[in-house]
Amino acid sequence: MNPRTQRRYHNIIRRAGVRPERALEVGGLMGEDSLLRFPELADADRYCLNLLEMPSEQGITAVKGNANDMRDLFDSNWFDLVLCCSTLEHDKRFWRSVSEMRRVLRPGGLLVISVPGYIKDPETDRGRSTLTYRVHYSYDYYRFSEQAVRQVFFEGMERVRVRPFYTPPRIFGHGYKPLPPSRATQARRIARRAARRARRLAARARHR
Repeated sequence: MNPRTQRRYHNIIRRAGVRPERALEVGGLMGEDSLLRFPELADADRYCLNLLEMPSEQGITAVKGNANDMRDLFDSNWFDLVLCCSTLEHDKRFWRSVSEMRRVLRPGGLLVISVPGYIKDPETDRGRSTLTYRVHYSYDYYRFSEQAVRQVFFEGMERVRVRPFYTPPRIFGHGYKPLPPSRATQARRIARRAARRARRLAARARHR
């Protein structure tokens, strides 16, 4: 993994101030390239998911499986932190993996994803073309825009931040899974719905 990419992930985690109890890297590798080796994660139960069989090592549990469906591997709302780097462009059904990452993330948990992408850049765009990352593997299906990362990957999440880095661009996004509404908030929503229903019924009665 590019050291600059590792530093970018480390900066996001460090600035977020997370100290997870459980962390997952989707499509990750073991060894020094693992994103689970940051000191902020040293006390966490760490899991690395890959399609290939890998040996567990140094406090990280290797899990063989497909991120498109992790229901037999991990419970919902289980991880405080989910990381995914340079994986979704190789995932034929990436939207399923994104949905699963959001499912296994607990409310309030942090999701961080990076993918090769493309951006509008007057300095590098030529004619009808725009710069993006080279094809770099036999299974290489997609390139993503900032809009796709924000509105597809992080749909329904809070405090979402999406930014491109490097040339050609790599799009980094991170966000938090919403916390469930408090009882007071739920009560206010129920009261508002009841009030709207009462107004509709009153309006119908006046027009009879």
